[in-house]
Amino acid sequence: TLVEASPTFIACPMSNTVIAGMRDLKAQEFGYDKISGDQVTVNLASASGVDPQARTVTLSNGARLSYDRLIIAPGIDIRWDGLPGYNEAAAERMPYAWKAGEQTLLLRRQLDAMADGGTVVISAPANPFRCPPGPYERASLIAYYLKTNKPKSKLIILDAKDAFSKQRLFQNAWKELYPNLEWVSLSAGGKVTSVDVGAMTLVTDFS
Repeated sequence: TLVEASPTFIACPMSNTVIAGMRDLKAQEFGYDKISGDQVTVNLASASGVDPQARTVTLSNGARLSYDRLIIAPGIDIRWDGLPGYNEAAAERMPYAWKAGEQTLLLRRQLDAMADGGTVVISAPANPFRCPPGPYERASLIAYYLKTNKPKSKLIILDAKDAFSKQRLFQNAWKELYPNLEWVSLSAGGKVTSVDVGAMTLVTDFS
């Protein structure tokens, strides 16, 4: 079924530049209308089942599609049970902002509202997770924002790992460009064990 009026989605790649004030969220919006045509059929119904023997996919609207090759890309989601004290309500005060959209804007607004001299904390998870350089790319762009707009502020990365993707490249750049950025490794007590949303605090191994 070809969807004639494609809805608008918000892309995660480049959303860190929105947080850093370098790009408008509108530039992150996209639809499927440009790829729909003779060679591509777009169906926005969810897949509810796969029959690998019959080579068919059943959709939530009851339609059944046959295939020669099947690529399943279910995407990601937040594990709300992964950190004591953090849930969907907590995300409205302590945004994770890994899904582009309102969370992106919420984090941006918090950075804008923060006084010069404030502290930004990023909690980097243990492996595995999507896009291993992601937390460190975000840290770099937030550090850029702070250096440009709030130079008295500090950024701390609390990491549940002792090593991360492209570490040497990131740390060399941070040393040169962002001396107010501090990385706390797992062995140094960087793993966040719980959060207190009311107090806006994180509990770590060295707390």
